[in-house]
Amino acid sequence: MMNNTTAYRGNIFYFNDTASLENLPKHKNDTSNQYVYIEDGILIVKNGKIDGVGSYATYKDKLSDIKVENCGTKLITPGFIDTHQHSTQSSIVAAYGEKLLEWLEDYVFPGERIYADHDCALKDMTFFLDHLLRNGTTTAVSYGPLFYDASDLFFAELNKRNMRFITGNILMDINAPATLKLSTQENYDISKKLIDKWHNKGRLSYCISPRFALATSEAMMELCGELKKAHPDLYIQTHLNENTNEVKEVKKLYPWSKNYLDVYDHFGLITDKTVLGHCIHMLDEELAQIRDSGAIVSWCPISNNFLGSGLFNYERTLKFTDKITLGTDWGGGNSLSMFAVMDDAYKVSMLNNQKLPSMHRWFLATYGAAKTLQIDSKVGNFDKGKEADFIIIDPDASPFLKYRRRGVEDIFELLFILMTLGDEKIINSTYIMGECAYRADK
Repeated sequence: MMNNTTAYRGNIFYFNDTASLENLPKHKNDTSNQYVYIEDGILIVKNGKIDGVGSYATYKDKLSDIKVENCGTKLITPGFIDTHQHSTQSSIVAAYGEKLLEWLEDYVFPGERIYADHDCALKDMTFFLDHLLRNGTTTAVSYGPLFYDASDLFFAELNKRNMRFITGNILMDINAPATLKLSTQENYDISKKLIDKWHNKGRLSYCISPRFALATSEAMMELCGELKKAHPDLYIQTHLNENTNEVKEVKKLYPWSKNYLDVYDHFGLITDKTVLGHCIHMLDEELAQIRDSGAIVSWCPISNNFLGSGLFNYERTLKFTDKITLGTDWGGGNSLSMFAVMDDAYKVSMLNNQKLPSMHRWFLATYGAAKTLQIDSKVGNFDKGKEADFIIIDPDASPFLKYRRRGVEDIFELLFILMTLGDEKIINSTYIMGECAYRADK
């Protein structure tokens, strides 16, 4: 392999391997060493992997034969990880005036039908992936299309871009329009074909993706459980306790269940590789089951606010589990920016009379997500040998951020104003395995 080495000079921030929600610092006077912040640092990338990181003063005499990209005072940091999004819903973002179940019927299902057409599917998913990279997200857990051809195309596009992605065809066999509903066996057969073709190919992982309990029959759930038994390393994603009317309807459809989570657990779908979107209206026994199973919570504050679904209680959830992550829920969420997600997480916490520190939110969107998804040996920080998925943030690209950060003296305040005032316009560039996948000036 050709030796392809580049050094990036700028301010550098990332979390150490030992960082956790329990030991992260809450303010600048906390002496925790769970993060690294280097002003005027160097990140060395060799053949798509991290080869070194440290201060420029330490490395400057070792850079004579290495190309150096001078990023000035820009912030170099690992790419964001979005743990809940719908790749097929770009065309219905910002749909007015409905809550979850009505919104699905009136907007989502009609919008997702375009994926039956190859050209429409390719155009839509290309826009989605370009926009994702523009927002600095390098890894995601994502719901793919229902149809095989579109799902196969989605995997192919992701593989071409060399992205680390966890996705699968969305599964629906009941309570959906005829044009967007497949038989139980058809859903299963498509899943099998995609698993055989794409799971663990390149940087891709297949994810069993029943939309939610109201759209999947008991027979479909059973087949999902069979897929997991046959392929224990598969991920699972679904929705849980997003909306109070949804919870009531689930109880009607599955009267034998102890609670909403029990529907999935009954079929063997609650595991340490299961990502549960929303988790707002949770019973204590459900949170205890999440704790005991090691399942992953994906908090989606933008979507919850937009659809009026409710306020996620971070501190209550944290008493049961630290496997909490953040998702845009693109579709219901009206932004693919993890800055916006982290900002809304702060506001929701304030409405719950809770303070959510800057470090904690950034952790949930980066290394914390990598740890919960069990991909922290691959991505999430700048340890030597990890895949070089990173972003370069330019606060000065926003006139107000440039003005506001005058006098900012520590990384805590810098992260806070980035999360509060930032958006895709301050993402200068996004790198996938050391290759530039997006640059603002191109």
